[in-house]
Order: sequence, then C-alpha cells, then structure tokens
Amino acid sequence: MIYTWILLIFGLLPLGVLWLAVPWIIRRYRGSLVTIVILILLVSIPWEMIAVGRIWYYSPTVILGIKLLNLPIEEFAFFVIDGLLVGTLALWLNEKFHAQR
Repeated sequence: MIYTWILLIFGLLPLGVLWLAVPWIIRRYRGSLVTIVILILLVSIPWEMIAVGRIWYYSPTVILGIKLLNLPIEEFAFFVIDGLLVGTLALWLNEKFHAQR
C-alpha cells in the first residue's frame, strides 16, 4: 500500500498540477504521449518480468497484491504515470525554449 501512496504523491499529484498548468500540451501532443507510454511499457515490462524474483522483489506489505504478468499493478501505474509526467514536462520545456529562439 505504501507504493500506491508514493505513486499518488510523487507521480500523480505532480502530473495533475502540470496538466492543469499546460493543458494545451496534452491536446497538441496526445499522440506523442501515448507513443511514449507504449514504448516505455514495451521496454520495461519484459525487463521487469525477468528481474522480479531474480534481482529484486516487491514485499507484499507495500503493494496492493493485484498482479498482472506476475508484476504488481503499481509497477504498471509507475511506468504510465512517470512516462506521462516526463513526456509532458519534456514537450512543454521543448516548446517553451524552442519558441524563445
């Protein structure tokens, strides 16, 4: 359950604030953001499936217990939330600094 709170506080909350601050980025780059998330999932899920249980594990006391492909659902949420957060931030900064040239 702790992992869920970390995702909410340090992932979803900043993402929500950023999306409220720059809503046009979401509309303008919707396809790019979807592509970013898909690519992150395609790269990260196989790595996680190999690594979990061999290199690291998730304690049942810190996750909800819901698993998909033997991975905690929070891990999928992490990839999606952080992909959207970093993608939105990068697209906004690129647009902001590119426009200043």
